[in-house]
Amino acid sequence: MMKNIEPVGGRKNSPPKPQLYSQAPLSLKIIVPFLGVSVSLLLFVMHTVKIGFGNSLEAGVQNQVENQAALAVRDFKSRSHQLTMQAKLLAEEPEIIRAIEKKDTDILRQDILSLQTNFKLDLVKVVNARGEMVAELREESLTDKNLLIYESVKLAINGIEKSSFVSVDGKPQALLVGFAPIINKNNNALIGGVLIGYLVTDEQLQQISIDIKSQNYFAIFQSGKLIATNFPEIRSKSWQVPQQQTRPTKIDFENRSYMMKTVALSDTGDNVTAAVFNPMADVQKTQLTLSRNLDSFLVGGIILAAVVGAVVAGKIAKPILELTQNVNWMARNQYFSSKLPIPAGYEVGQLATAFNFMIEQVEKRDGELNLQLHQLQQALHDLKNTQSQLIQAEKMSGLGLMMAGIAHEINNPVNFIYGNLCHANLYTKSLLELVGFYQEEYPNPSVRIQDYIEEIELDFITEDLSKLLSSMKMGTERIQQLVLSMRNFSRLDEAAMKPVDIHEGIDSTLLILNSKIKTNITVTKKYGKLPFVECYASQLNQVFMNVTANAADALLSNTNLRNKQIEISTEIVGKDQVVVKIRDNGTGIDPSVIAKLFDPFFTTKPVGKGTGLGLSISYQIIEKHHGRIEVNSEIGQGAEFAIYLPIKHPSNKDLVAAAFERNQ
Repeated sequence: MMKNIEPVGGRKNSPPKPQLYSQAPLSLKIIVPFLGVSVSLLLFVMHTVKIGFGNSLEAGVQNQVENQAALAVRDFKSRSHQLTMQAKLLAEEPEIIRAIEKKDTDILRQDILSLQTNFKLDLVKVVNARGEMVAELREESLTDKNLLIYESVKLAINGIEKSSFVSVDGKPQALLVGFAPIINKNNNALIGGVLIGYLVTDEQLQQISIDIKSQNYFAIFQSGKLIATNFPEIRSKSWQVPQQQTRPTKIDFENRSYMMKTVALSDTGDNVTAAVFNPMADVQKTQLTLSRNLDSFLVGGIILAAVVGAVVAGKIAKPILELTQNVNWMARNQYFSSKLPIPAGYEVGQLATAFNFMIEQVEKRDGELNLQLHQLQQALHDLKNTQSQLIQAEKMSGLGLMMAGIAHEINNPVNFIYGNLCHANLYTKSLLELVGFYQEEYPNPSVRIQDYIEEIELDFITEDLSKLLSSMKMGTERIQQLVLSMRNFSRLDEAAMKPVDIHEGIDSTLLILNSKIKTNITVTKKYGKLPFVECYASQLNQVFMNVTANAADALLSNTNLRNKQIEISTEIVGKDQVVVKIRDNGTGIDPSVIAKLFDPFFTTKPVGKGTGLGLSISYQIIEKHHGRIEVNSEIGQGAEFAIYLPIKHPSNKDLVAAAFERNQ
């Protein structure tokens, strides 16, 4: 008598619970975890590279700002010392001393005029011991300006030799002034003071630079008030002086980022602070380029991981599926006289060996049972019927257990719809032709047949059946077309520059945007006869996507416009250029906005709707192709983006010309 075999672990098998993962094919079960781990590693690497590279770039800018601030301190210290020495030399001139004692302003003016000319000074001022002006020469732009020079005069007539900043009342403008007392050497009496200086101009501030190619900005504050700067944005704004920091700090001003460092200019007076600004635009542009490259790397890595996972899954799943198919065939045909082939692979090979051993044991047991049956039939002839019934019951029980196990393991649904469409269409045509032949040979069928033809509407079935099969075929072809369009749009396998059909890229873009434009927008295509254009196809498709999507957004946001249209036209311009024009009939673009359209992070869309990077990236891609993009728009007349591209890439032309010269 056979015993029920308990499952491993002593637990009975519970009814299987339907789960998506457990019902998925074996290859998919292998690919999904592999792809998940690969994508996680790629994201970790991308995050690490972004953070490390960004910190490295910011550290470089910080070091540059530190060096620039130190250079500014040294430069102003040198200029202050030079002005102080010049003021001291002027104060020691005998002619100046005699002119003050005699109160001869004419001689004094002649002396300081020559000094102003020689040293290119914007201000020369001589005062007496009471601080009253004796003579003064100013640069023409300072003639009507009120100079806040009282403190410097006071220090000069108190016998102090120094330099300081003198601000212009009501203006963010200042002079660097050096002053010294005038002392009569005969009696050591202090008889006045000399003050000389020059305007701190944008050109002078720009010259304080380690690298003349870099654009640095400076701002000088005195007691918290801006007195000089070459930074146009803060000159016209009310901007408070930042607190002095030991390390450079990153600030945002007018939607732009700068690295700033503040230092004290102690040699030019108390409470004088200089701020050095270094734009972060190049750093942000580099980070953006890195981010795009890493995104491309991520997409390529995902595709590579998917391909590798598919190959590995196929290698693992193939022998298991072959083993399952062989077992199912043997079970269906009850064929146990041969052994299963042992596939490659340790675990799968063990499974096949164990199954072969089971077959041997079944065959052996079957032989023993047959022998015992024969012996019992010979010895106990009177119990033949009873024994036969018992043996038959034993066989049926074993067979039932085997069939239940095999039925539990059989789960192999197959979908032959797409593969059999052509055969179904052929069979349908053949059957319909056969019916037609019958109607021709027997034009007057019986009443029963006529009634049935009317009941099933044979004419409608004849006409609709081919349409039904055609619709099924169109559905499958539509899926293939969508997949092909996505591939043509991304073109990840075409990273190099090569000749491509521009119209194919535009059509792929329109197909992807079909869900946005199909209901409310009419797209008109006016394609000219264009040659293949050498380009980076995936990048150029991105340009078409950005421009067309912006046009669609502009039209959809205008609820008052009923007939929304987008027109795309192409033509050859000159001998070696093509132009793609994308035009909409929306409200147009304001002229003040057109100049900013291609600036990074500039957008006219509501917050959360746009990043301001689409047109900026498109502009860079067109420049990379040595083309140009133009915007033509009038308020109320719509907008047109014209994209000009060379047919042959300039670098390729040079290579061809060089090869031709070598052959000559």
